[in-house]
Amino acid sequence: MESERVRMIYEKMVQTENSDCMRETWREYRQWMTEYVRSGMEQFYHRRHLAENKKLRDADFTLEQYFETERKPVVAVWGAGRCNDLELETLSRYADLVLIDRETDWTLQARERAGLTETQCRCVNLDFWEIYEEEEQHFEKLLCEADDDHMATYLQQVAQSVAASETEIKEGVDLFDFSVVCGLASQLNGRFTGLFQAYGLEAQKYPRTVSALREMYVQGAAALFEAVQTTTRSAVFTANELYAVPAAKDDVVQADMEQYDAEWEELLATQDMGIPEENRKTENLCHVTGSGEFLQRIEQAWREKSLSIEHRCGRIWPFSDEKHYFMDVLTAYFINKEVK
Repeated sequence: MESERVRMIYEKMVQTENSDCMRETWREYRQWMTEYVRSGMEQFYHRRHLAENKKLRDADFTLEQYFETERKPVVAVWGAGRCNDLELETLSRYADLVLIDRETDWTLQARERAGLTETQCRCVNLDFWEIYEEEEQHFEKLLCEADDDHMATYLQQVAQSVAASETEIKEGVDLFDFSVVCGLASQLNGRFTGLFQAYGLEAQKYPRTVSALREMYVQGAAALFEAVQTTTRSAVFTANELYAVPAAKDDVVQADMEQYDAEWEELLATQDMGIPEENRKTENLCHVTGSGEFLQRIEQAWREKSLSIEHRCGRIWPFSDEKHYFMDVLTAYFINKEVK
């Protein structure tokens, strides 16, 4: 009976990931994210257009007009899944798409729903942080025993195995012009964390397991950032969860969002990278494991001047009927690739 309960928990978790039940609820968020990416690409090419033509301004510039003489860019969507947070048919007017996910059945379904061809939209899996279902299922069995040392040791072994088997992506080989990364960093090891929480284990009683999980998120975020940086020529658009609130408390999130937007607008206007530790908004505000680690990698690259954060703001993601997320949304240009 216990093994049956375990299997039901895992299967329910996977079914939830594979659900389209919130697609209609996400409509406004999906349209907003799609326009954020489209307008971000337009601003990028507008800047290039002005530089190439030695102009200070061109009010008539549009992406459609620009692509009459230039090739369309390649846009990669990392952790695409069913693409419920992006309008593929809209983006396909301005770019050739590459959907990256370990669940290629989901991306193929997303492409079919958008009515796109394989030429317009390729579905691939880049093994930058590949965890097998069998490894997640074995962790379930260990959860039944609830031995802190055994669980922690196993997670460390999984992380070491994943790191050792990562597909090498040659540095300097730019596969994509732009990358889109929405809510992926928190999912890389999400099933392990979800199972741990589903069994109701108290974190303070399993310090080694909790520590091993956190280290997996650090390693996963690093692998994701390196993969995106290595393969992307021009810019990346990201959306990462900072914290969750009950759906009824959106007014509280709205107030935080306005303050967040204003503070980042001021920081980016001055390009002040020497943010005092106590004032670093992401580190203080982010309570979602994985997202925080990924954003810290971006901010580190910003301070090291290997990328430039061009825009940053907050947005509410209506994740479910009960829970909403405050999202950090940003645009970053890679330096010494296309725009300097």
